[in-house]
This record gives sequence, C-alpha cells and structure tokens, in this order.
Amino acid sequence: MRIHRITLTNYRGVDHAEVTFDECGVTVIEGDNEAGKTSLVEALELLLDERFLDRSGHRRVKSVMPVHRDADPEVEAEVSTGPYRFVFAKRWGRSRMTTLDVSAPQREQLTGDEAHERVQSILSETLDTDLLRALQVRQGAELALPSFADTDLGAALDTAAGAVGESDSHDGIWQAITAERDMYWTSTGKRKTILTDSHRSVADAEADVASLTQQLAEVEADADRAARLASDAERLQELVVQAEEACDECQQQVTAAEGVEEELSRCETELERLKTEAERAQADHQARTDLVDEEERFRQEAAELRTQAEQAAPALAAARRHHDEAEAAHRTARERFEQTQQASALADRDSEHLRQIIEARHLGARHERVVAAQEQLDAASAVIESIHLDKDDVAQIEAAQQAVIQAQAAADAGSATVATTGLSDLEVIVDGVAVHMKEGDEQITDVVDSANFVVPGSLRITVTAGNESRQLGSKLVEAEAALRGLCDEAGVADLAEARDALVRRHTASREHGQARDDIERDLDDLTVDDLASKAERLSARVAAYPNERTADVPLPPDHDTALRAALDLRDELKRRKATFESAVTLLDSAQTALHGEEVDHAALTATIVAADNAAINASQKLETARAQLPDAVLGQRVAAARETERTARSDRDAARTRLEELDIDSLRSRLSNAEQGLSRARAALSQNHEDLRTLQISLDLRGEKGLGAQLDAVCSKRDRCIASDRSLRDRAEAAKLLHQAFEHRRTEARQRYIAPFKQRIEQYGRIVYDTSFEVDVDDALAVSRRTLNGITLAVNQLSTGAQEQMGIIARLACASIVSPDGGGAPVVLDDALGWSDPSRLQGMGAAINIASGHCQVIILTCTPGRYAHVGNATVVNLPMSPRLA
Repeated sequence: MRIHRITLTNYRGVDHAEVTFDECGVTVIEGDNEAGKTSLVEALELLLDERFLDRSGHRRVKSVMPVHRDADPEVEAEVSTGPYRFVFAKRWGRSRMTTLDVSAPQREQLTGDEAHERVQSILSETLDTDLLRALQVRQGAELALPSFADTDLGAALDTAAGAVGESDSHDGIWQAITAERDMYWTSTGKRKTILTDSHRSVADAEADVASLTQQLAEVEADADRAARLASDAERLQELVVQAEEACDECQQQVTAAEGVEEELSRCETELERLKTEAERAQADHQARTDLVDEEERFRQEAAELRTQAEQAAPALAAARRHHDEAEAAHRTARERFEQTQQASALADRDSEHLRQIIEARHLGARHERVVAAQEQLDAASAVIESIHLDKDDVAQIEAAQQAVIQAQAAADAGSATVATTGLSDLEVIVDGVAVHMKEGDEQITDVVDSANFVVPGSLRITVTAGNESRQLGSKLVEAEAALRGLCDEAGVADLAEARDALVRRHTASREHGQARDDIERDLDDLTVDDLASKAERLSARVAAYPNERTADVPLPPDHDTALRAALDLRDELKRRKATFESAVTLLDSAQTALHGEEVDHAALTATIVAADNAAINASQKLETARAQLPDAVLGQRVAAARETERTARSDRDAARTRLEELDIDSLRSRLSNAEQGLSRARAALSQNHEDLRTLQISLDLRGEKGLGAQLDAVCSKRDRCIASDRSLRDRAEAAKLLHQAFEHRRTEARQRYIAPFKQRIEQYGRIVYDTSFEVDVDDALAVSRRTLNGITLAVNQLSTGAQEQMGIIARLACASIVSPDGGGAPVVLDDALGWSDPSRLQGMGAAINIASGHCQVIILTCTPGRYAHVGNATVVNLPMSPRLA
C-alpha cells in the first residue's frame, strides 16, 4: 500500500490541509502542536474504517466535527494498493457524501455505500490491516515492540527464505485446523464428549437391536408353540373319549366281580357262625371232661404244696438277714457319694465360672479390636472414595505447576513495576482494592496488563504494560487456567494438596488392607454382632454366678486352682461312685434274693389255698353241670354241629373259586389305571386350552407393538449411528494427524523464515549502533533480546530510548521485506525518537534513509531537527490553522 495524498477540510481544528507523500522514500511532515499532523493518520483510518461508513451518528465521527464553525468534516485520500489506484472521499454531517474514483487497473466511479463496500473489497484483497497497524508508532501510545506474527510478514519471509507456500504459515488455516482438532480432542490428547457420546450412541443402538431381535424371536417361538398346542388339542380330545370308554368297561367288570365278592362274604359269615357253634359244642363237651380232671388235679396239688412250704422256711429267714446287712452298707455309701458329687459339681461350676471370666475378657478385647479396625476400615474407605487422582494425575499437575512458575517468572521479568510512596496518611484504590498507606509507606505493584491507581476525590492513574508483557500475562493466565482445570478435575486446590491427597490415598489403602486382615483374624467365623452378643451373654453369666452360688465354701482365687480342685474331686467322685455302685449291686442282689424267697413263700401259700378252693369249686361245678345237662347229650350236639359246618365250608369254597377266576384285584387295578388315565387326559386337555389361551393373548398384545417395524427402525438407527461414529472417528483421527503434521511444519517454517527478518533488523541496527549488534527473534516475530558489545539483555531491560529505537528498527525491517513492488504498508512515525540522544538520532536517520529505499516512510514531528539526519527525506511544513495561530 502507498499513500499519495491526504486532504482534510473542516476536520476538528483544521480548516483545510493537503499533504502529498513520496511513494518510496521518507516524507517528514513538520508542524507545531495542534497543527493537524496526527489528524492526518487518524483521518485516513476513519476514512477507510469499515465500521463507520459515512454515518455521522457515531462518537468517533462526532469527535472530529469542527467546534468553531457550522460545517461538515471532509477527508479525501489518494491511495494505491496492489494493482489498484483510487481517490476515496467522505464527508460526514448533514450533507454527508461518499465518492470513489478508481483509475487503475480500470476506471470505476461509485458513490454512497457502493463506494465504501468497493473500497473494503479492494483493501481486503490487497492489504494486511494488522500489518498496517503494526507499522505505526502513535503519538502518546504505549511504548511496546511490535509483533508481526499475525501479519503478511510470514508469507514474505517464506518467499525470502525459499520456503513452500504461504499455506505453511497461514494463520487462518492453522486456526481452522486447531479448531477442528479441538472439536474432538483435549489439549492432552484425550477424547472429548462428542466422541464418547457417539460411541455410547452406537452401543445403545446395538442394545436396542439385540433386545427387539430377542423379543421378535420369542414371539415367533410362541407362535410356533401355539400352532403345536392347537394341533395337540384334537389328539388330546380323542384320548379323553377313549379313556372314558375304557373306564366304563372296567367299572362294569368290577361291579360284576364285587357281586361274587359279596356272596363269598355271606358264605364266610355263615361258615364262621356254624364253626363257632360247633366249637362251642366241642368246648362244652371238653369243659365237662376238664371239670372231672380238674377236681382230681387240685386235690393232688394241694397235698404236694404243703410239703414244699415246710421245706422252704429256713432259706427265707437267711435271705432276710443278708438283705438287712446290704441295706445298711448301701445307705452309708450313698451318703458319701452324694456329698462328693455335690462338692465336685460346685468345683466344676467354679472352674467354669473362672474360665468364663477369662473368655469374657478375651471376647471383649476381640470385639474392641474389631470395632476399632472397622472404624479404621471405614475411615480408610472414605479417604479412598474421596480421592480420585493417581500418580499420573499428580504428574500432570506438577507439569502444569512448573509451567505456571515459568510463565510467572517470565511475566515478572517482563512486567512493569509501579512504586507509590505515601507523602501523608491516605487511602489508594489499586484495581478496585483499597490500600491504606501511612506517610513514608511504599507500595510496589507489578503490572502485567494494566493497573488503575485512584486517590479518592483527587487523582486517577492508569498504567498499561507493553504488548510483550500482555503476551506473557496471557501465557501466565493460560498456564494458571490449565493448572486450575487439572486441580478441579482431580478435586484438589493445588499441587501440595494433590501430593498430600496421593499420600493419604496410599496410606488409606495400606490401612484398609491391615484393618480388613485384623477384622478377619478377630472375627474368625463370627459376625461383629455375633461376637458382641456372645461377649455380652458370657459377661452376664459371669456377673450372675456369684448371686446364684449358695455354697459356704469360698470361691477359688483363680481358674488354675479351681481346675485342680475340680480334677481332684472328680477322682474322688469316681472312687465313691464305684463303692456306691458296688453297694447298690449287693443290695440289689440281696433284695432280689429276699424278694424271690418271699414271693416263693407267698406264692406257695396262696397256691395251697387256691388249690384247696379250686378243688372244692371244681367238685361243685361238676355236680351243677351234670344236673343241667348229662354227659351223653353233650356228645350228640358236637356231632350235629360238625356236619353243618362241613356243608357251609363247601359253599364258601365254591364262591371263592368263582371270585379267584374273576381276579377282582386286577379288575380294580385296571379301573384305577383307567380313571387315572382319564384324569390325566382331561388335565392335559385343560392345560392345553389354558396354555393356548395365554399364548394367544400374549401374541395379540405383542403383535400390537409392531415389533417388526420397531426392529427395522432401530436397525436403521444403529446403521446410522455406526456410520456416523465411524465417520466421526475418521474425522477426529484425521484432524489429530493434520494438526500434528501442520504444527511440525509450522515450527520448521518459522525457523526458516525468522532468519531473513533477523538479518534485516541486525543490518539496520548495526547502522545505529555498531557491528556487535545482534538480536533474538521469537516465534511471534518479535524481538525478544538484544546483544551489544557482548552483553545480552531482554528488550524490557533496555532503556526507554533503546526500546523505542528497537521498535522503529523492527518496523523498518518488516516494511522493507514486505513492501517491494508497492506491497505491504507504510511506516508511520508520529513524534517518535523523543527519548534518543543525538548520536543515536544520527544513526537512526541513516537507518531510516537506507530502509526507505524499499518502502514508504511517513514521519510526523513538531521538532524539525530531530530528523535532520535522514538524507533523502522530503520535508512538508504544515502551517498552524489561522484559528489556532
């Protein structure tokens, strides 16, 4: 871009001014303050600014309206950029106007918005607006070295270095690639939600397809089963009819057999009656014979028994004496045994009580250890569950913390420092925070971006750091944001808390395992409640025992003493028991012998009496029976009864033969089997009807759901999800690969094209300083360090004059690279080099003169001698406006 002419009319305090500039070289515009020098640059910017067009309502338009007359401000400029050369004019206010006259490459004349839009189109096609602003040094603006990272300098340096095309360093492409990569991946390479959600959608769709496929398969299986059930129903109905016929036939056969069975029962009943009568007759005859024999037998037995009684009397007396002696010995042995038994039982209870005391203490201690271990286990589990970071997370936080430290160090080194000293007691508000200062107090404030100092009611001061400080501050903010993000994700406040959390997690894991082992060891095969209940019950028994113990013998002092006493008494009890058992045996033997003798004597006496009485009774009964029925009549009755019995037995045997031939048990078995078969057939038919009805209802309900259509829909959805997920993953991998390749290529490209820019800066710098002058240029195409006479300093460590000189030299170097053949943009210096000493002014004049051979340089100054050393400069004097003269 080249500026050929600018004309101002009624612009703020300028009634009329017109300046013509050299297309290549240096144009120095000299004039007093408020002569309108700065207005030339401002007017050009307002003229070309796309935001304001020719409207007069904006505050920037209002600010240039003249206040000393009722007139409309007007600006006209003749500019060439790329292949275009045009005259563009605007007037704001009531008679606003916009005109455009394009003379090359072809003639065009436009007005109004069309004119403005055409200018904007030409500028967007041919001019790097960021470069235009970067090459300007404004009056009163902050002192900052320019950065050309976002300008056309990169493309020009690529060309100078013989690099590949501008695509390798084009920031628009890089931003688009980065934006595409950031859609799918985090800065650390982890998948973002868009990828995980897509994968989850595929899984959900697959699950829906599987579910509906399973449901449809179940419907088809049920339909097949329903068809089988319908087919089986006819077969089951035929089986029911056949079973009913078989059951009726068996029932008729059983009924006929039961008639024969009833006849046999009647015959057997009659036979039993006749048999009883025959037996009764035979019994009566036998009883008469027995009465005769019995009378004689009883008389003989009575005589024999009297003889035996006389012989057994001495043995009975001896048995009684032996019994009395055994009974006395038994009584003594029993008393001693019972005393020893009571003493042994008491000793056992005492031993058990003392043992339970020991066991109760052990159980209580186990329970206390389990409770303590459970508390430790719960506490450790809570710590483990509350901490969600591992060694890798802490390592990432450490790396982020180191990045913050490095960014902080760089920001501190590059930030401005403001020192305020209280001359009296007062309050100063620094960035909205009240600071109370006493007389003599000093307040140091580092300014990375900007800072506001307010003395309420008196003064406001705004301190703004340079571009590099802002960049360093932005890097610090980004590093701190990354650190905060990692800390928030891990649930910690800072690195120390993360390290402490990791240590606490490891400690909790170790304590968790130890507590679990302690619990398992102390519980053994019990639960915590079982252990507590067992200890409580045992303690209750131990506490109750002293009240339950009624013996006068004192309780042993300890369990060992009680156990020894119990064992001794057990041995004594065994001996006493043996003696007692021996006495019992002897007493039992004596009692048995005495009892036997007494029973024998009593039995013998009773038998004698009974024999006498029986003999008398038998004689009397025989006489009475013969009087009632003679012996001959009894014989005749026996013969008649036996004949009647033989006839009835013959009838019974005939009926039994017929029944056996019918085999009623088999007939009943066949009837039972037929009834069971009928019941089973009816149940099967009923179950068939019930299953068929249930299946039909289920099929009807599921048929209404349209499972086939749903399956088709979810299959289509699954296929879409799979295709979308595959496409998304392919795009994500491609974006990552492209970002990695492009980033690598950008780094290589920047290293290539930084060299020509560095060489051009050093060329002009050695004119100003000496041959030892060197600079370091960073990736942002900004000068970061200067070396002079072997001493290297960061640019923010240089003096104000040296920083200003470095800024102008960098702008000249950039313009000389990008501006050949009318490209690039002019270097505009508005009241610059005010901090430079005369020797440096001479060197800067020579450097500006050399650089202007490759670009357009416009200098605005109110101090004419400051640029006297620029050899080829064209000087334009801008007179004071008559209103201000």
